Amino acid sequence: MKLKNFLQQSQQITRLSEQKTPVVSQHEPTNTSSESNNAFKERLSPFWLRYLLFIGLGVLFSVIAVYIANYAYKQWQYMQKYLETDNAYVSAEISPVISRVSGIVTEITFNDNQMISPGMVLVKLDKSNYQLSLARAKASLELAKQQAALAQEKIPQITIEILSPQPVPENKKDQIQQQAFRKKRTLQLQVLNQQKKINEQQYNVANATFAQKQIEVIKAQLELNYTNIVTPIGGVVGNKNVQVGQQVLPGQTLLSIIQPRPWIIAYFPEKQLEKIQPEQKVNITVSAFANRQFQGKVDSIAFLPQDNLTSNSASSNSLHEIPVKILFDRSSIQGYESRFTPGMSAVVKVETK
Repeated sequence: MKLKNFLQQSQQITRLSEQKTPVVSQHEPTNTSSESNNAFKERLSPFWLRYLLFIGLGVLFSVIAVYIANYAYKQWQYMQKYLETDNAYVSAEISPVISRVSGIVTEITFNDNQMISPGMVLVKLDKSNYQLSLARAKASLELAKQQAALAQEKIPQITIEILSPQPVPENKKDQIQQQAFRKKRTLQLQVLNQQKKINEQQYNVANATFAQKQIEVIKAQLELNYTNIVTPIGGVVGNKNVQVGQQVLPGQTLLSIIQPRPWIIAYFPEKQLEKIQPEQKVNITVSAFANRQFQGKVDSIAFLPQDNLTSNSASSNSLHEIPVKILFDRSSIQGYESRFTPGMSAVVKVETK
């Protein structure tokens, strides 16, 4: 009974307390739980943040280390197979076009940077003086020809008869007359022989003069031809230095022709030359055509005068950079031959293995 009464009293007290403070009974357990969670988070947050940060940095450093190791390995493999330099330039044969004679420029048949063919007339000079010189030389040649013909005609006209032996007369007077005649005849033969030699010499001189006049005609004809300045080679016109109406002189450079057979001069440190051999394949990138890769091969180690040797520092003991001549593969530059200009920069990669 006592236990039953105690339980009933407890139930009554509980119902009274719920009726008096319903709101507090509903929210107090929640507020207590939130406060507990917040306190727990406040105690645990710094630890977990440090822990997560440590883990993240560890992963990041691991990724970076792997990337660096992979990059270094690939670079090592690349350096074992290729030698690369960006100290490289396009080169080509540049031929000057000069005037062989003096004269006034009357016509120019080319434009700047034009592609020209062998045998093309580039510049024309005034021909009048050279036409006159040719006519004068031909006239002199004709006169010399006639003089040589006359000299030749005189040679057969002189005949020398040699006396046959005659018996000595018994009469003293006849002997004297015979001796006088022989002496006179001998003197005549000497004179005629001398005249014949003179005629022959005159003929030889006339022939020599005729030959000289022939040379003068040829020279005058050449000088007339030289008034048309012709290119013996093909290529691209550059360095134009001539205008219509200009007086040009013999030996004066009027323009240059860049031949469409370019090559590359690449500078490598001399310690790398041991790995470079003729016929090795080369990948070439010319800055002017960055989207196009050309192919070539090593030709030779180029000669460089002592005064032009360059080094990587001011020290006299520094390693020098030596030029290497690289030839383009003709098929890889097809269509670009006339677009290359000496001095264009390039990057080359020599395949050493």
